[in-house]
Amino acid sequence: MRRLTAPLRALAARDPFLVFLAVSGGIFLLYWAVSARHQTIDVPLSVQKSLSDDYEMMAGRKPDAQAKAKLIHDYVADELLFRNAVERGMHMTDKTTKQRLIDRVRFMIAGAPADPSEDQLMGYYAAHRDLYRAEPRMSLDHVFFERKPADAAALLAKLQAGGSVKGDDFWMGHDLPNYGESMVRGMFGQPFTDALKKAPTGQWIGPLPSTRGWHFARVRDRGPSAMLPYTDVRDQVSQDYLAAQTGALVEQEVRKLESGYRIQVEQ
Repeated sequence: MRRLTAPLRALAARDPFLVFLAVSGGIFLLYWAVSARHQTIDVPLSVQKSLSDDYEMMAGRKPDAQAKAKLIHDYVADELLFRNAVERGMHMTDKTTKQRLIDRVRFMIAGAPADPSEDQLMGYYAAHRDLYRAEPRMSLDHVFFERKPADAAALLAKLQAGGSVKGDDFWMGHDLPNYGESMVRGMFGQPFTDALKKAPTGQWIGPLPSTRGWHFARVRDRGPSAMLPYTDVRDQVSQDYLAAQTGALVEQEVRKLESGYRIQVEQ
């Protein structure tokens, strides 16, 4: 350590605690000076050029001195407001801002992955066959009523005997050919879909409640789940492959970051 100056030696001889205060004060002043430099807002020429270019694109002319001063003022104001928002922790509480920051960090970690080869795509397709399997499908007829009909039993008997029943108009029509189970579920709800799955093929059942109203329905035909050909889903396979590659890189970084934190999950 360097020797104390004569005044400090004299001060230390009288009261060591005063020396401690003096040194601590010096450290505080040094910290304040460094922190103050961190609060500097730089407006380099590159930023000024970008502001002027944006102005010219929007206004159709180059900014004059007054306009340039206004552009710089607005830039500094935005920077001050942004830093204030960060100090307030708003970037942690605003969901949209937080998600945008997360997405940007994900991209910074993984970057833009290289285009996969055809062999890589086909390998991914073969290893994840369940992702590319068409769901069971059905073709059905239905007679729709906005409200449950009072003579429901008589209407069902008429349909089962081969007769026709006039219901209310339905926006998707009354003949729904080759619909996947998820499409039926999305239109009418899970209980309606479950009832159709249990119904004998070719037999009218009902009235069934749905999210739309009431229905008499008949499943004309059913199609089993089946693998979709690679050529039909190649674009989807490519997207899934790239997402998996990116996800793996991000997950590696997350594991590294976790080591620096204590994770508490409230039960």
